Parts: sequence; C-alpha cells; structure tokens
Amino acid sequence: MANLPAVNAPAPSPFVLLRLRYMQLRRELPVYGIMLLALAVVVSIWMLWKAVLHDATNAPYIAGGALLVVWGMHQRRPDHHFLHRHVPQARVAMALEYGALVLPVLLGLLLAGLPAWAAALLVALVLPWSPVARASGVRASWLRKRIPAQLFEWKGMLQGTHPWTLLLWLGALAFCWLPLLPLLLLGAIALMATSAQEVCEPRAMLLATAPDARALLRSKVFGALRLMLLVELPMLIGATFFQLHWWWIHLLFGVGMLVLVAYAVVLKYANYRPNERLDANSANVGVAAVFAILPGLGVVPLIMLLSEVPKARENLNSYFHAHHR
Repeated sequence: MANLPAVNAPAPSPFVLLRLRYMQLRRELPVYGIMLLALAVVVSIWMLWKAVLHDATNAPYIAGGALLVVWGMHQRRPDHHFLHRHVPQARVAMALEYGALVLPVLLGLLLAGLPAWAAALLVALVLPWSPVARASGVRASWLRKRIPAQLFEWKGMLQGTHPWTLLLWLGALAFCWLPLLPLLLLGAIALMATSAQEVCEPRAMLLATAPDARALLRSKVFGALRLMLLVELPMLIGATFFQLHWWWIHLLFGVGMLVLVAYAVVLKYANYRPNERLDANSANVGVAAVFAILPGLGVVPLIMLLSEVPKARENLNSYFHAHHR
C-alpha cells in the first residue's frame, strides 16, 4: 500500500477567537448593523473621554470596573476546556480577545491624558494565565429557592457565579455614590444574566413549562424582567439619590439593561434547540449590550428584540405543535 502524503495543516492563528467573533457578527448582522456597532463604539469612547475630563477621579473606577467585567467573563466562559485542548495558543488567543474588549476604555483614558490608568488595563492581557474557579456543590440555595422554577436559567447562573454575582451587587450598592462604577457593576450582572440564557432545556421541560409558545415567551420574558428589576432598582435609586442630575442617565441605563435581558431570552427561543448551548448568541447579545449602555441608543436593542419575537414564536410552535404556523 503506497504511503499517503502527509498533510501539513496550518496551525491556528492566535487571532482565531477574534476572527470567530467577526464571523459571528458577519453572519448575524447586515453591513449597516456592523456600521452602527462601530459608531456606537466610537460614541462610547467619546462619552468615556468626556466623563473623565469632567472628573478625573472617575478614572480608577472605570479602569477597575472594566477589568472586573473581563475577569468575570474569563471565570465563567464555557469553552475553557475546549480551547486548551484544541487551540495550541489558547491563552494568547484569549488575551487578544480580552485586549479587544478593553480597547475602547483604554483609548478613552489615553485621550483624556491618563496613561497610567490606561496602562493598568493591560492586566487584562494576563488574565488567561490566572486560575479559574470550578463550580462544585450546591451554591446560593437560599437565593435559588426564591426564584420561580420556570426561570431555571437564573438558578443556573447563581450556581455558576455565586458568590461573585452577590459581591458585584453588594459592590454596586455600596459604591452607588460614585458616578460610573455602580453602572459598570450592574452591567456585568446583566451580562451574566444574558449569558445564562444560552442554555437550552430539554423539550420535555419546555412542554411542561407552558401550554403554548405565547405563554412560554410571556412567562420567561416577564419573569426575567421582574428579577432584573429587583436587582437593579435599589442601586439605581441610591445612585440617583447621590447624583440627582444624572437621573436621566440612570433611567435610560436601567431600561437598557431590562431590554437587554429580554432580548437575550427571546433570542434564545428564536434559535432554540433542545439540550444545546447557543454560544453564537453571545455575539448578538454583545452588540445589543453596546447600544443598551449608551443613553439614547437603547432603541436599537429594542428593535432587535421586537424583530426576534416572531422568529421565537415560529420556532417554538414547531416544538409545541410539530409544525410551523
């Protein structure tokens, strides 16, 4: 038998994760959507620059909040094992991904003339080499039993992130007298809640939750909104008490987080597949999150939410009634 020629496949580039995120954006968003996303990033850099120029004491809280968000994402990303097993330079690829996430904050601090705090953000590049806590045992049982059974995603989030979620919430409440840090911490909690919506339940659990697609979406969306409102309302009230002239920013930010969580729920069921994890949804939710945190641009994730509702109903009807309506 003749020897088969060896195939020298090129090794994956360290930019593999960045290319993957770009491909997800190209697949999920039209060209104008990507242009709007780029515009939102530029606006966020400008707003960050103006905030630091207005009060330079915000810089350490902004840098610390950004690092805390990235660290939280690193701790609970579900593909750790896969990356370390199949990507030769997994830690370098994750470092480049985290660097891209903190780049807008770094640019805003540099433009404001604060290179020291901008350099502090480079800590994000070494996070892939930090240990990751593995979940074990039952956590936060005293909180989980207060969550309705149909909102199992929130129970799972507490299991996977406790006590960090509670510490973030307590930190946001304790530092609500600061201008920006509580908003960053609340945004991190909202992103954790949206990430929990990537897990699809078995079809039997889906059918046992509600009699039809409309009832399921209604119970899931309004249940998630009630929980998110309970999470954010104390902090937003406290922040408005100390920064009364920012009441409109707090109002728009709170509404934006509610819309973001609702969008993550609807997007899950628009792409629902039993017993699977919808990792690709994170790209869409990330785009919606960028718009949700910017005052005045929260209408973009609202439009994204409304556009996914018919898709979610049609997809769920195929599982409830074994045909499309």
